[in-house]
Amino acid sequence: MIIKPIIPIWLMSIICIIAIFIIIFNKPLKNILLKKQENKSTERQRKLIMQHILNVCIKICIIILLFIINLRFMIPNGEVSVLNPNINILFVIDKTVSMRALDYNNGKERLEGVKNDCCYIVDKLPNCKYSIITFGDLAQRIVPFTSDTSIIQSEIKAISVEDGSYAKGTSLNIVKNSLEETLKNEKEKRGENVKFLVFFISDGEITMKNEKLESFSNIQKYVDDGAVMGYGTEEGGKMVWSLYEDNPASSSYYKHYYDENYNSHLAISKIDENNLKQLSSDLKIDYIQMSKTSNIDNKIKSIKKQIENSGVSEDTESFYQDIYYYFAIPLVILLLADFILQKRRL
Repeated sequence: MIIKPIIPIWLMSIICIIAIFIIIFNKPLKNILLKKQENKSTERQRKLIMQHILNVCIKICIIILLFIINLRFMIPNGEVSVLNPNINILFVIDKTVSMRALDYNNGKERLEGVKNDCCYIVDKLPNCKYSIITFGDLAQRIVPFTSDTSIIQSEIKAISVEDGSYAKGTSLNIVKNSLEETLKNEKEKRGENVKFLVFFISDGEITMKNEKLESFSNIQKYVDDGAVMGYGTEEGGKMVWSLYEDNPASSSYYKHYYDENYNSHLAISKIDENNLKQLSSDLKIDYIQMSKTSNIDNKIKSIKKQIENSGVSEDTESFYQDIYYYFAIPLVILLLADFILQKRRL
């Protein structure tokens, strides 16, 4: 038997304790006791006290059952052999404000191009496992490795740039530790026969003051293939600034900056291919400038050949069955009993 809590156990424990505390120290009991002191004990008062105690016990039992249901007990339901692909693809996606610059494929947002291109890769390479790391002010792994491509594509489409009002500036170095830890841990867990491909996706810009790109060469030993995918142009593009403004004619639609004399200027984001090429050199993977989706086709063909040659591994995987509904029956009965008691008191 295993548990898979819906709400974290610590949080559910706090919620239940607070609820029990409120139930026990509820005002109705105090009112009954006060009346009992003012007017001598009567049969009606004793019944009210007993009803209140019964009502409290029922409510506490309801909370305990909710806590148990939240634990989501599961029992074994057999085992099955599954085929696991040996090719694992990790998307590392830049979601800083500059990724909304309008210089992808004739004036589209860079991030729009990123989403289309990543989904295209997933469509063309369906027999792989995928994971996603995004980075802006923070680096975050939003999906662990999974062969469920629908989940991966849904998460890719849901990625949005960070709020420019709170952004601290762009740093490619911020994702370095997360990338290394992910690949190192997965390599140790999955074994040497499994290959890890990295698609590092960015415009290469670093806007943090006095910061330069650090070497990623120590991560190369965990990377078998992939590509650094560069977005943007040398001419650059205007950046869509507001997450809420839809009118391009509005002064707040595009990002502006102020010079030393406090004069407002339209901000332009340009691709930094030097940083991107350094990344590709450090990781020993190809650099591809992504002005259109078809630029990735040759890399996809190369990976398909690797998939054909790598084969798959066969594992035994246990399946579990939910049994929470066993606890739902007494929960419904207690809820009905509580409802009847409340009606009687009214």
